[in-house]
Amino acid sequence: MIWLTAIAIGGTGLAAAQMPPELAPFHDKRDRIAAELARQVAFCSNRQDTGHPAFKGCVDWHSAVHGVWALVAYQRATGDAQYSSVVSSILNREALRAERAHLARSPQFEMPYGRAWFLRLAIDHHELTGTEDLLPFADEVALSLRDHYRAHGVDRFSGAYASDSWAMINLLDYARRRHSTELEAELVGWIRKGFVEAGPACGYERERGEFMAICTNIAALVSRVLDRDAYAVWLDGFIAANGLPSPVVRANDDHEYGLNFSRAWGLWDMYAASGRADVARCYAEHLDRGLTPATNWRGSYMAVGHWVAQFAMFALQPLFGAEKGR
Repeated sequence: MIWLTAIAIGGTGLAAAQMPPELAPFHDKRDRIAAELARQVAFCSNRQDTGHPAFKGCVDWHSAVHGVWALVAYQRATGDAQYSSVVSSILNREALRAERAHLARSPQFEMPYGRAWFLRLAIDHHELTGTEDLLPFADEVALSLRDHYRAHGVDRFSGAYASDSWAMINLLDYARRRHSTELEAELVGWIRKGFVEAGPACGYERERGEFMAICTNIAALVSRVLDRDAYAVWLDGFIAANGLPSPVVRANDDHEYGLNFSRAWGLWDMYAASGRADVARCYAEHLDRGLTPATNWRGSYMAVGHWVAQFAMFALQPLFGAEKGR
């Protein structure tokens, strides 16, 4: 059952009349869905599950980071500031100073997954607040990721916590946000060599049993470095080689409850860069399957409740438009 009509989504360059009808049901109820997700995220973010100075809820550091990101993204998308005090309490100056020192002392800590999420948090926090509170810390995180890839190279099929495509998406977006042309150029070179020129074949079986999409993240990353015409050709080859994924109907383990959402956010980027209606339908199917039933994302706290709602928020964001979403 699709939850979520008349839709005007920014960021695709397409008129509302051209929007595939499968996207329409997700428009009128986007605020309600986001509010339910945010309620779950706030509950987790308010906890003290670890001894980390700032990111101490949500069971682990990376989930705590994308928990704060989700609350920031929720306010940016909806204008509802009810969780701003939660965010401020977590992102207090002293706690962030301690987190920054910890990451500097421990260069492999949360490399690359949690560090990539911190860059996403910094991007949206800057967009929401206009302050540079997180940017010095994020600059160091970005350089640590750059140094990691200089030393280890890129594996386009890496997944889960080692996902290079996910890290590169966030690192490239951050470099562009900071107008770091040298870093951007270096990243684009790696992406062209490691993802574009390597060919479109992937295989969705690589992702099963995990939370992080591989193939659609690759396609989303490539969309960031090719112009629209070149990307259309590349995407035709990608879909010819791999098809489009089918949503996970029954998760085989706890991690798979996140897979529909991580596929959805890549599918959206593929759609935004191409305008292909089949990709938009696939996005809607994955978002719907991920959201329904709600126990997919607010069930057992240790299994799914501490993290899946954040993935859902990221997948939902584009439906608020380019200015309020991502």
